[in-house]
Amino acid sequence: MSSERLYYDDAYTTRFAAKVAARESRDGREAVELEATYFYPESGGQEADRGTLAGARVIDVQDDDSGRVWHLLEEGAGALEPAVEGVVDWARRFDHMQQHTGQHVLSAAFERVLGAHTVSSRLGERGTIEVERADVDWREVERVEDAANAVVWEDREIVRHWVDEDDLARFDLRKPPPRDRAGAGGRIRIVEIPGWDASPCGGTHTRRTGEIGAIKVVRWERVRGHLRFEFLCGARALRDHAWRTEALVEGARRRTLGDRELLTHLERAAEERDELRKRLDEMSDRLLLA
Repeated sequence: MSSERLYYDDAYTTRFAAKVAARESRDGREAVELEATYFYPESGGQEADRGTLAGARVIDVQDDDSGRVWHLLEEGAGALEPAVEGVVDWARRFDHMQQHTGQHVLSAAFERVLGAHTVSSRLGERGTIEVERADVDWREVERVEDAANAVVWEDREIVRHWVDEDDLARFDLRKPPPRDRAGAGGRIRIVEIPGWDASPCGGTHTRRTGEIGAIKVVRWERVRGHLRFEFLCGARALRDHAWRTEALVEGARRRTLGDRELLTHLERAAEERDELRKRLDEMSDRLLLA
C-alpha cells in the first residue's frame, strides 16, 4: 500500500509521531517507510525534505512506483524503534514552499502578460521555467515581474482542492493533470490562487501568496526554440539582491562612478582593451616583418 502523505493538507507541521511500516537497505544505509509522513519526497521538480527520525539525520526522501515513501538515513544510524519522532527541517521546507508557490505565480504571469505558456519547470538551487517564447527583453520581463509581485503583495489565499476527474471542468487549469495522480482513489489535487492560477500539483505551498515575499527573474537563455528563465523567491531573492548590490556599488565606488554609470564604463573599457590588443598585434606583425 502507498504511504499516507500528510503534507498534502498540512505543509506547516514539522514535528510528529510516526510508526515504522517497513525497512530496507539502500546503498548500505537504512531506508525507512512510515505509515504516515510529513516528509516530502523528491518529485515534480521539487527537491526532497531533510530532517531527523528518532534523532537520526534524514539525508534523502524518495517514493517508489507503488507510492511508498522511503526515508534514507545517515550512515551508521542503525535500526529504529517501531515508534519514532520525525522532525522536518523547517528552514528548507519553507524555502521550497516559497520557490514552488512563486513558480505557480510567475508561470501564470508569463502566460497572462506575454501569452507565454510554461512547458516545464524545476526547483533547484535556482528555479527554472521554460516558456513558449522565442525572444524577450528586460522591459517585458519587468512587466511580468510586476504582475507576479502584485499578486504576492495582495497576499491572496491559496486554496487546495481534492477533485475527481469529472470535476476538473470547473477549473480553468493552466496545465493538464499528470498521469500519475498523487491522491488516493485517483483524486486530483488542485492548487488554486483565486483569480490568478489553478494547477494540478502535489508539492508543498504557502498558505498565502504574501509568504512568497518577492519574485525575481535573474537570467534567461534560449533552449529548443523556447526561453528558459531562472528565478528566485523570498529569502533566496533577498540574498541574491544583496551580493549583486554589493558588487555593483563596490565596483562603481572603486572607479568613482555612479551606480548607473558602471555598465557604460565597463563597455568603454572593453572597447579600449580590444583596440589596444589590435594595435599590439599590428605592431608585432611589423616587427616580425622588419
